[in-house]
Amino acid sequence: MSALADAMDDHHKLLLSMKHYLGDEVVKEINFYGTEIDPNVMSNEYGQFKLTVDGIEMDNLNDSTYWRLNKLRRLFSYDTFSQGIQQLEPGKAMCKLGGPASGITLEARYLTYQNHKIVHDEMRPVYDRALNCLFQRRYQPVDENAREVARGALETLRTLGELSIED
Repeated sequence: MSALADAMDDHHKLLLSMKHYLGDEVVKEINFYGTEIDPNVMSNEYGQFKLTVDGIEMDNLNDSTYWRLNKLRRLFSYDTFSQGIQQLEPGKAMCKLGGPASGITLEARYLTYQNHKIVHDEMRPVYDRALNCLFQRRYQPVDENAREVARGALETLRTLGELSIED
């Protein structure tokens, strides 16, 4: 789904992606795109950002929502701020809940800088949140502030996804 949306418009690059899992299946995907991958570069270009929910573009968002997401991603999308991404040790599910595991994973365009220039970028899982006890968390930024900001980005995307249902 995200590859199709990315192929629709080569001008925009995927910056953030929130995927809601039910078992091994992605049941909801919210993608935030921008024309510039470097979060340190700010411009007021019309159409610089866009957001899709399950491949459908949300066109009723104001610029402040886009700027908030872009500002948040800056604080966990590269090692200077995140101090890297921890891969958590799997735990044991300690509940007797029936049904599949349910959780959310946040992916970001993660950047590697060298001499103040981006030398590598890739979409990388940076944070996840369990929605029931069967979902085993796997990722989080090392830095505590980056964890909080990643959670803020995830909750913003989650809220936008819920708003799209009402449209």
